[in-house]
Amino acid sequence: MAKKTLFEELKEEVDIEEGRSPFFYRRAFRRLTRQYLNNPKKFILDEKRDSAQEDPNDQDENLLRRVPRQGHIYMFEYSPPFKKDVKVFDPFPLVYVISFDGKSFTGCNLHYIHPIKRKMVLENLKEGKLTLPYSSISKYIISQINGLLLDIAFDEWSVAANLPIEGFVSITKGEEKDLILEDIWKQTNKSFRKMLRGSRIYKGYGQKDQDFKGT
Repeated sequence: MAKKTLFEELKEEVDIEEGRSPFFYRRAFRRLTRQYLNNPKKFILDEKRDSAQEDPNDQDENLLRRVPRQGHIYMFEYSPPFKKDVKVFDPFPLVYVISFDGKSFTGCNLHYIHPIKRKMVLENLKEGKLTLPYSSISKYIISQINGLLLDIAFDEWSVAANLPIEGFVSITKGEEKDLILEDIWKQTNKSFRKMLRGSRIYKGYGQKDQDFKGT
């Protein structure tokens, strides 16, 4: 039997244990995600193996991409540009893409938003509405992405957004220092109400578009 990705394991467990308490789901979630906490890159590696399977029925809906498109949410590994000092940096962001110009894209990194408010932002996105705090919006340069982008299927946005893999660092003279998550969320929460508002614009790839566009 082919090895399951985390997304497949979570979905299978929820389907099998339907009706259980929220505590049960949180415990199962922590158990299944523990293997990824110190190695977020494992998401990409597992999905790459999943994509290589011959039988489409053994694959989940997520796909690996070389370039982003508007209206999608991606996970990817990112290096800071120009090796410069950075006060706050997320080496493995989860980004909703707002715009793309060929060499870079602008997006909302959901990791910058506290999980409680992140849920509201994500629910609005699912309904086609942008309520993206400016404090979570950054520009990403394509050449600084290490490897491929993991395009998260619409039905798995919530799972991806709740994965406890946020890890922020500061970089000074090439040295990384771990930052406290609560401090980052406290800082970004101060300007949470200052938002980019609008409607979701979706641009597809022409392959399984409905899996990523949603309803």
